[in-house]
Amino acid sequence: MLIVVPARAGSKGIPGKNTKIFRDAPLVNWSFAAAKWLSNKLDAQVLCTTDDPKVAELARAMNLLVHNRAKQLANDTASMAEVVLDVCEATNSNNYILLQPTSPLRIKVDLERLVSALEKNPTVVSCTAPAEAPEDIIELSSGPIITGPKTETRQERVREYRFVDGAFYAGCVTNLKNGLGFSPAGTKFVTLSNPIANDIDTPFDWTMAETQHDWLVSQGVEFVRP
Repeated sequence: MLIVVPARAGSKGIPGKNTKIFRDAPLVNWSFAAAKWLSNKLDAQVLCTTDDPKVAELARAMNLLVHNRAKQLANDTASMAEVVLDVCEATNSNNYILLQPTSPLRIKVDLERLVSALEKNPTVVSCTAPAEAPEDIIELSSGPIITGPKTETRQERVREYRFVDGAFYAGCVTNLKNGLGFSPAGTKFVTLSNPIANDIDTPFDWTMAETQHDWLVSQGVEFVRP
C-alpha cells in the first residue's frame, strides 16, 4: 500500500497554495499528517510527488519519501491517474491511497472508517451530502437532470445522492492501468462527517475552508492536523 500526496508547484487560483499557511501550518502538511496517521494504521509507505523544492523540504522534514515529478506530469493537462500510476510503478505498489492537499480537513472518525472499509473493499472513495437538492440541478439547454416528481424534503427521497468530494481515494493500481478511473464498479463510498466538502482551488474556497475549520473546532470535532 502506498499513500500518495501529490503537490505540484503550479497553481493558477492561489499561487504557492501548497506551502501557504492554512490555520498555523502549510496547506500540504495537513495531508501529510493524515497520510502519516493512515500509515500507522495500515503499515503503508507515504510518498509526496512534487516538482516544488519547498514542498519536498516540508515532506522530508516529516520523514516522508519524495518523488521528483516529471515536467509532463506537473502541468495542467496531466491527469491525476497518470500521477498516481507514475509513483506506484516506481515503488512497485499494487494499491494506493490518494490524499489531495486541496482537501485539508479530514475528520479522524472518517479516516477510521476508511481503514475499516479497506478491510473488505479494494476501492474506497469519500463523498459528501450535496449542499443543494440534486433535483434542482439543470442542464441549461434541456432542463432538469433528474426527472420526475420532486420530493419536499431530503428525508423523503427514495434514492440518496452524494457528491464525490476528493478527500480520499483508495484503490488498485490495476484499475487505473485499465482506464477504469478512481471509482470503478463496486466502489465503496464513505460519506464524510463534514457538513460540506472542502476543496481549495480559489481564494473564496480558501476562506470557506478556514471558516469550516473554525466551526469544526467550535463543535469539538476531532480531525487530524499537523
